[in-house]
Amino acid sequence: MDKHKRWTWLALAALLAGCQATPYQRQPLLTPAQWAQPDAAEQNMSREAWWGGFADPALLRVLEQARSRNPDLEIALLKLRKAQLEAGLADGDARPTLSGSLSGNRSRPLDGGAWSSSHSAGLKVDYEVDLWGRLDAAQRSAGEAFAASRYDQISADLLSDSAAAGLYWDIAAQKSRLALTEAALADAVRMQALAHSRRKAGALAEQDATQADSEALAQRASLLSQREELRKKENALALLLDAPPGAQLPGIPPLAAQPPLPGIAAGLPGDLLRRRPDLQAAEARLRAKLADADQRRADFFPRFSLNGDLSRGSAFPAAQLGLGATLSLPFLDWRRLDLKLKSSEADYQLAEAEFRKTLYGAYREVEEGLDGRRRLAASAALQSEALRLAGRNAQLAQSRYRAGETDMQSWLEAARGERQAREKLLDLNLERLKNLAYLYKALGGGALSA
Repeated sequence: MDKHKRWTWLALAALLAGCQATPYQRQPLLTPAQWAQPDAAEQNMSREAWWGGFADPALLRVLEQARSRNPDLEIALLKLRKAQLEAGLADGDARPTLSGSLSGNRSRPLDGGAWSSSHSAGLKVDYEVDLWGRLDAAQRSAGEAFAASRYDQISADLLSDSAAAGLYWDIAAQKSRLALTEAALADAVRMQALAHSRRKAGALAEQDATQADSEALAQRASLLSQREELRKKENALALLLDAPPGAQLPGIPPLAAQPPLPGIAAGLPGDLLRRRPDLQAAEARLRAKLADADQRRADFFPRFSLNGDLSRGSAFPAAQLGLGATLSLPFLDWRRLDLKLKSSEADYQLAEAEFRKTLYGAYREVEEGLDGRRRLAASAALQSEALRLAGRNAQLAQSRYRAGETDMQSWLEAARGERQAREKLLDLNLERLKNLAYLYKALGGGALSA
């Protein structure tokens, strides 16, 4: 082969290499073999089965209303629709484009004379032959962007469930706190009546009656604060449900003393890439950036278009058919194209870094959720025992006061200790519920799990 032919074949090979799609290869990732806090629980992680494990129909109603009314979900759906339309536009660019025109004109000489009329009609078709894969790369990029938006919408669903459940449990817990405060006020009123009765009988010092009065006042003030806090939480849920403050909400019962807690099937760390929609979205955007770089490379190569037109007008009574071809040479502006290519490659590297960050952040969230789950379970068990002891102490203090063996202050402190122990257990149960919702979201829920 002579030197001229050899260079011809090398140039052809370079052109053919430029039109091939760059295959996507997942970057090397450090994936743990198992979670630091392994969980071998077997649990149906589908949305209906898992949320149903809380045995709370009111919670399920709130979740469904949140999915149908949440403004954030509406935004995610609109973005998905926009990505779908843009994917359709990219697909249309690879097809022949058809256009038509109609025109009419009347004219006369300035020095006088009769008016003359002319008209014409035409139909034109253009088609770019995608020799180097430029249009194909644009289609792939738009398709991956649409896939990413679909995963974003699934992520928004998971976030909606988690946020709605969190506010629901906040309201349920606040109602339980309100009930505890109302019971504490009732106890304080009884203590107040007993103290004043014994004071009148001369069997009690004035200080004990004063302390009982102060406790009753403190509980009334606490009751006002608790009711205001409940209104704030209900308004927050109303906003999530796309309703104004004070809107009617589904009936939410107080938080149970021992709420049902469904299990969590954490699986293996390697499963997270297929379970979490935000990771799927990040990887889809990574593939889209790769396709964008392919498109920028193909921009260097000549563009070959075929066109045809069919026209007829008053100037030519017979219809005319025209066929043509166009060859453009964009590589003459190679400096600008080279900058665009380098920018696309930098975008891809940035997307790679963001994907790694999202993945390792997902591992951290699951680890923290699993660790918190065990810690909260152990804390709740200890607090249950502390509540039992505080309750017994309050009973003994009451008996001793009625027997005249101690003063009102001792009884008040013991009763306050029992109430605080009960409120702390309530807070721990609320944390355990929220931890489960957080962990379910961190694992990707059941939307993409096999």
